[in-house]
Amino acid sequence: SVEGHVWLLTRELTRLGHDVTVFAVAGSEVCGEVMETLPGPYAAAGSPHDWHLCEWINLCRAVEQSGRFDVLHSHAYLWGLPLDRLSQAPIVHTMHVTPYEDHARLWRLYPDACVTAISQYQWHRFPELHPRSVIHHGVDPAHFTFQSQPEDYVCYLGRFMADKGPLQAVATARELGIRILLAGQRNDYYHEHIEPLVDGRTVEYVGYVTGADKDTLLGGARALLYPIQDPEPFGLVLIEAMMCGTPVVAMRLGAVPEIVEEGVTGYYARSTLDFPAQALRSIRLDRNRIREHAQMRFSVGRMALAYESLYEGLTIREPVAAPRVMGQGL
Repeated sequence: SVEGHVWLLTRELTRLGHDVTVFAVAGSEVCGEVMETLPGPYAAAGSPHDWHLCEWINLCRAVEQSGRFDVLHSHAYLWGLPLDRLSQAPIVHTMHVTPYEDHARLWRLYPDACVTAISQYQWHRFPELHPRSVIHHGVDPAHFTFQSQPEDYVCYLGRFMADKGPLQAVATARELGIRILLAGQRNDYYHEHIEPLVDGRTVEYVGYVTGADKDTLLGGARALLYPIQDPEPFGLVLIEAMMCGTPVVAMRLGAVPEIVEEGVTGYYARSTLDFPAQALRSIRLDRNRIREHAQMRFSVGRMALAYESLYEGLTIREPVAAPRVMGQGL
């Protein structure tokens, strides 16, 4: 998802008139210039097996050429913080995961660094650390088809693990008497806990879906079930479903209250006991309104404008032309 995020952000910044360079592996396709830093992905075509090392090589190559750019944007956790003072251009650092104490320790060593957040929730455990800006993720509305008339099923889309709550999703569908379609990569948890529940009628496994298949699954669902058991800094699948006009029901954990507009795009539950009732309420929501709200709040265009504003505030000199931005990601 980070690769897709970088691709979309690069495309939108290019459309806004900026020159964008992406430091990435050979063969990467982006809107803009590609600087190939490695011959292939991790452990392929001669690249190191250690993915941490690959990310570090990518970062260092970008900083080596930082004099070419007005701003660098690193999506490699916070590993670029020690390189801030070596860079000839300011660096924006964005994490896409939950930060832990070591991330906070690293940031404290470089308190002047420009760190952004993907939600208000993301850094809430460390109130002494203040992200320069909070910019929610965005997706391309054109990649998601609005469906005013769903089919007769709810869906679960995500990894099969206890923290994601797939068992709760199945239990909810059974309680409501609605068929559920499950999508995600098979793993040990799936084989042990989920596969025995799949009967092909009330509980159906549809595989790992992307692109048009994901669009069809989300758009055809009466609701997306997101019964996470552990808080997350952002739930991308939530806004993907909303773009199709599909309501969502989620546990009130992590960034969910920032994403789900209760009574508009879905509902969130405060306990697993409350989840089925909230799912039933979500199914009754206006799908046109859900799509409109998602376009207003979570389009990639909105996200790109927010980053553009941040970049412009960081430029060392007043640019004569549009700022040249570097997106860094593997």
